Amino acid sequence: MRKTLLNTMGLVLALFGATNVYAQSTVELPYSITFDSTNDVWTVLDASPTPGTSWEFNNDWGNDGFCIGNAWTATPSYCIRTDSGEPNDYYVSPSFSLKAGKTYTVKTSSGTMYSTPAKLSVEYTTTPNDAASFTKLSDIDMPSSGVQYDNSYDLTVPEDGLYSFAFHATNTSSGDKSNWAYLYALGFSVEEKVGGETPDPGPDPDPDKPDPPVEDQEGTLPYDMTFDSAEKFATWTTMDNSETPGVTWAYTASDFAGKPAAHMGVDAKSETFDWLVSPKFELKEGKSYTITVDAASGPNNELNLILDYFVGSKSADNQKTIEWIGSKLPATVGESGEVKNQWTLDANKDGVYLFAFRALNWGANNANDAISIYSVKIEEKADGEPDAPVALPYEVSFEQEENVAAWTAMDRSGNTGSTWSWNSWGYQEYDTDWNPVGDQHPCVSFSSDWNTDANDYWVSPAFALEAGKTYVAKAHTANNRSCLESGTTSFTMKLGTNKKVQSSFDQTLGSIELNTVYDRDPSTFEFSVQESGNYYVAFHISDSEGANAYGYIFDFSLDEKEGAAEEPVATAPVADLAAAEIATAKSVELTWTNPTKDVDGKDLPADAALTVKVYEGEELLATLDAQAPGSEGSYTKEYTADTFAGEHNYKVVVVYKEKESEAATATLTVVVDAINGVVVPADATVSVHTLGGAAVGNNLSTLGKGTYIVTMKRADGTMKTVKVTK
Repeated sequence: MRKTLLNTMGLVLALFGATNVYAQSTVELPYSITFDSTNDVWTVLDASPTPGTSWEFNNDWGNDGFCIGNAWTATPSYCIRTDSGEPNDYYVSPSFSLKAGKTYTVKTSSGTMYSTPAKLSVEYTTTPNDAASFTKLSDIDMPSSGVQYDNSYDLTVPEDGLYSFAFHATNTSSGDKSNWAYLYALGFSVEEKVGGETPDPGPDPDPDKPDPPVEDQEGTLPYDMTFDSAEKFATWTTMDNSETPGVTWAYTASDFAGKPAAHMGVDAKSETFDWLVSPKFELKEGKSYTITVDAASGPNNELNLILDYFVGSKSADNQKTIEWIGSKLPATVGESGEVKNQWTLDANKDGVYLFAFRALNWGANNANDAISIYSVKIEEKADGEPDAPVALPYEVSFEQEENVAAWTAMDRSGNTGSTWSWNSWGYQEYDTDWNPVGDQHPCVSFSSDWNTDANDYWVSPAFALEAGKTYVAKAHTANNRSCLESGTTSFTMKLGTNKKVQSSFDQTLGSIELNTVYDRDPSTFEFSVQESGNYYVAFHISDSEGANAYGYIFDFSLDEKEGAAEEPVATAPVADLAAAEIATAKSVELTWTNPTKDVDGKDLPADAALTVKVYEGEELLATLDAQAPGSEGSYTKEYTADTFAGEHNYKVVVVYKEKESEAATATLTVVVDAINGVVVPADATVSVHTLGGAAVGNNLSTLGKGTYIVTMKRADGTMKTVKVTK
């Protein structure tokens, strides 16, 4: 369920008609009521300039019910949330017969939400159908939202008569919040005040019972306590926070079920507000702890049992709530009636924690109040298997709720409560006059933290990242105008190794620009990691004033950065190219060694397939495919008797990735019949030259010893040149 959180960007208000019904009944004193269900005894008087929505019953956390200390459950109440204009609404009690000269004590229990500027007062009248007739007894001072305020006022009426009381809601503040109310009435009582009496101190303490410890004892996990003796009970402490301290938690050897227990009974002095506090435990951030409770309530019990905890030390101002368990114990779930007796705390920082059971009843003197706790177990929850990493590339849109299942919200604010969650309303752009622009965009959102700082993470699934590689993270985000105007909100993307431990997110990928525009380029961050392993990416929003912080995340992607395409380069030439004459076969054998590096000196892949081309002059003799780097290459060229003799020029070229290497060359001169002369074709013209190029005739046989170049030109124009040694 998503709790609707309103912000100053604009409200869509529905106007409802209202009919005023006036209280006519008269009831006896003392009178006490807790607004934990609907009733037809109190009535509504809507005196607003434009009557609209007014006081109504609300116990729905998801519909702006009253949440104490940002709890995830609503305390039942009668409330007025929004109105069509300036609210001027009365929630009116039945009538009571009051006497002049007597003093009456009026007690109220109330609260506010969302830092409303609206005011609540308690007033009285003898004409409950006339708004102008009400006299203010007192304004109800409620400086903080999400806090239950219990107040007491004395009243002396000027004359005998039937008097009604009312919670009066008004809001005359200027600006666009004039229709806000968010005021909650939780309880009311009135009784004749009796003065000059000394409270009964109760029976003398049992000398056999051990004194409670001055300091909280230290507990170790796993912890298992059965309250079957006074000595065991004494390892816990009590805090009586009732307006008039009196009866509080105590050990009993036999409760309403005949069993030994830690027991809270009737608090006859005032409303009940008492804690039973555990020893202190050292808990670790990121770890989860289960609290298993065996408890029961007596018949017609009206005490509520609430599971709280304290961090650091215990005090009424330091209380945080795990679960509102209720007044019917053991607690059950749904229509099945399944017993629920175990709850979980996720520790949000290292430190000392104390668990506490709070007994709460806004009315006093309920003769049936009785709660017993028989045993408590506290254990660290097993971590389970490590998260399996998600493959890259990864891309997710948060437009659909099912896409958030793999992500985790981590709230590390001073008071945990509001945090990242999927929002079906999503993000709405507004113009400078706060008029909606464009469509709504469902997304993941953080909609402010009230009465605390904001320090919240939206954490991805795990990704297996490798050292030496570069990764690119992208996201489309937006913020409310309040973030930009305050200048105090920080919105960043971080990298960590443990999705439950804030300190592991020690690498900031970059700051996300605060903006109010939906359709814009994504925030893009490139990063690398020092060590290979599993990592989490987190969106982190923080603000010392949590009410300023609003963030919206529409999508996210992560991928390995593609390297720039490398321009292929040629290989080095072949090495050791040699040409050898095979005279008996009228052939020449070429041999060489294929290259292992490119021209830049980089090693070729071991599995590179080289193509080797062999030329004589410019004539391609052979193409040798799939040659391995560093392998030995060879090629044999066969000739005829006419083509074998003479000078042969060879070159070998390597082709790799369509790039040709520099040619390696070799020259070989083949001498045929060097002693007996040269076989000259019959139709050939012969010319003889020295090695220096001087012509010496056309008859080799008449020349002296030496080496000559003999050229024979046939009638068809073909020529043959040979080197002859005589």
